[in-house]
Amino acid sequence: MASKALPMFPQAARTALSNSQLRSNLGKATTTIRKKSAAVVSELPEWEALRSTGSSIKAHTMRHLDEYLLQLETAVQHAGGQVHWARDAAEANRIITELVQATGADRVVKVKSLTTDEIRLNNALAKAGIRAIETDLAELIIQLAG
Repeated sequence: MASKALPMFPQAARTALSNSQLRSNLGKATTTIRKKSAAVVSELPEWEALRSTGSSIKAHTMRHLDEYLLQLETAVQHAGGQVHWARDAAEANRIITELVQATGADRVVKVKSLTTDEIRLNNALAKAGIRAIETDLAELIIQLAG
């Protein structure tokens, strides 16, 4: 499947902003999302305290990520799984590609993951002759559109 060249962001943004229907749709969607969010937040009088607690938990977890990742590895192994560590995107892509190749498969079903987008896993698999089929509908539509 040939990929189409995408316009650079500044040009794509100018084009999108000149589309009045798109601006109207985006404005309506944004307003709807903000109203729904405000309604849910208003149901929780302790919203700010919960948000602050969540932020503290996230900060603590990030400070101790090495410990939590080792705990995760232990739990995965205890459940019969295997953890593969990679130093960077290239190594992660190599490991995943080799795992797929070891099965003899030429297609994989892939769930939506920002990590796999960031490391460009689909491209790495494609270079190895492996087709990644998306399970996320929006991603599948984009994939089919090239």
